[in-house]
Amino acid sequence: MTVEPDPIREAIQEFLEDALGDDWHVSHYVVAIGLDKIANGELQTSHWWYAPDSQADYVTTGLLVAVDEMREEAEGQYNKASD
Repeated sequence: MTVEPDPIREAIQEFLEDALGDDWHVSHYVVAIGLDKIANGELQTSHWWYAPDSQADYVTTGLLVAVDEMREEAEGQYNKASD
């Protein structure tokens, strides 16, 4: 089986190595992006996400659920600090 190069995984891996050192390796990922553009003088915004086609749906779902839980925890910590 030939493994195709994955430039997104490679970029995330490079970021991890710079940020956290060489011990962590990207096993799965989901990329979420906020987009904007000017069209006809108006600002348009959108969102987009990407997961590799070869990644199992349950893995992608698990990552998205984990991020939502992390967001809720961060929100709770922020609200607690502002009280």
